[in-house]
Amino acid sequence: MVEDGTEVLTQADVAPARLIRLPRVGRSRARNVGVEAASAPLVAFLDADDLSRPGRLERQRAALEAAPAAPLCFGPVEVVDGELAPLDAWNELLARRFRALVSAGGTYEAILESRCPIYTSATMVRREAFLEVGGYDPRFDAYEDLDLYLRLSRQGGLVAAAGEPVATYRLHGANTGSDRLYEGLLGVADKHLPEATGRSRSLLLERRFEALWGLRRFRAARRAALDAARAEPRLAARPRLLASLLPTALLERRRG
Repeated sequence: MVEDGTEVLTQADVAPARLIRLPRVGRSRARNVGVEAASAPLVAFLDADDLSRPGRLERQRAALEAAPAAPLCFGPVEVVDGELAPLDAWNELLARRFRALVSAGGTYEAILESRCPIYTSATMVRREAFLEVGGYDPRFDAYEDLDLYLRLSRQGGLVAAAGEPVATYRLHGANTGSDRLYEGLLGVADKHLPEATGRSRSLLLERRFEALWGLRRFRAARRAALDAARAEPRLAARPRLLASLLPTALLERRRG
């Protein structure tokens, strides 16, 4: 499925492609419409500015066939700039996170622990599982993917198509802005915290703090830092959590 927020292109097996035109409903609603309109049991996503690698669909289909309890398959991506030049630092970081997620089994906690190195354009989902959990939450147009993966992981661990990248992710000036990303992360953390326990709760509290800090909501970030430290005392040593204890006026000056 190819989606850019206003148009959704679907193809069921070898049937002719179908283009669905929508008003600007946001990418979460647009993707949901595409999955609902599809008839194939497996759906692969591809954002308009990314590239799918040769053999991707076959590899991800095979991974799901080998793991019938897994609702979604994710694969590695290669991050490039607007001129398609690889960004080595990004790719090294994602490779470490990807290995950590794979070794931990693609569980709810592992997705949070690894900081979710799963990109929409590198996923294939079982349509039935997607619909069962309600698809993308239309309230989110940033970090909506993390929310979906967490909900799907409750059905069964997500499975990886390891090896070479299955997609190319382009990092350029028109990507989702940082404030929008932080707002999305905050919304997802707030959504999942009421039912979270143990290590998962600690990780969500930490992500909530990061979102508030990134949004420069320093008073709220200070309270979130204390909540995270109470849930997991070792977090109190994190430099950013310690920095949140500085006077708010000083923090606002330092952040410009």
